[in-house]
Amino acid sequence: MARIAVTGGTGFVGLHTGRALRQAGHQLRLLGRGRRRGPRPQGVDFLRVDVTTGDGLLDALRGCDAVLHLVAVIRERGAQTFDRVNRAGAENVAQAARQAGIGHIVHLSAIGVDPDPYYGYLASKWAGEMAVRGSSVPHTVLRPSLLFGPGDGFFTTLTRLIRLNPVIPIVGNGRALFQPLAVADLSRIVVDCIARGSSNDIHEVGGPDHLTYEEIIDIIRAELGLRRRKVHVPVAAMLPIAVLFDRLLANPPVTPGQLRLLKKNNITRIDAVPRQFGFEPLSFADNCSYLQEY
Repeated sequence: MARIAVTGGTGFVGLHTGRALRQAGHQLRLLGRGRRRGPRPQGVDFLRVDVTTGDGLLDALRGCDAVLHLVAVIRERGAQTFDRVNRAGAENVAQAARQAGIGHIVHLSAIGVDPDPYYGYLASKWAGEMAVRGSSVPHTVLRPSLLFGPGDGFFTTLTRLIRLNPVIPIVGNGRALFQPLAVADLSRIVVDCIARGSSNDIHEVGGPDHLTYEEIIDIIRAELGLRRRKVHVPVAAMLPIAVLFDRLLANPPVTPGQLRLLKKNNITRIDAVPRQFGFEPLSFADNCSYLQEY
């Protein structure tokens, strides 16, 4: 049994992976900026930490065997910029882990990380990953494709968009490829990585299917039992709308940065999970009934 610190432990991925780690018998120390309300599950501690400044981070990591670093933002808002959260946050975690004598960092990166500043999110994730890989702390890097499961952000947002609109806008040609991975499968992978120990390896992981953006829309539409007409909208025409959404809405359906990401495929090998972790991942089409609740 290990004592594991989890940054972002109360977020979507953190809740699922935390549950899996507890079931595997590990003790957890969840680190977050806010205060955790409600009963504390057995074997879980909650500490207030800000990874972007490093405040409280070193003390929070002392006595832990491993760190699971999950904190990241997909959209910039106010002081929560890509550089501050995705890059500097990872740098601070790696530095504090080294000072605390941590034996293993499991770092959640992303498929398609790229130093090209045109892709702000991917560039910041690349910089954060490089901070972990360049540290002296033993590590494992996971690069997943889009994650699906109860509480996700991408697929639930698409679901609400389909429900609320009589016509479904398909940005561009709809052919950008994704490889949706169940958050339950990512959690299983994280547990495996903790059990294996540090490897200094990079694992790209995705589900069993390469799906276009339009195919994902069709799967959700079929799951909801809704007959909605699809209309392709050029990216250039969608950009001013995305800028407006980003400025006015707390949770916009699309941002300018996300439009840029549609120019890149978000996939790895179809057999990535069986080849590296020895099990067959769940398919999105057969496991998206949770979207009925959104």
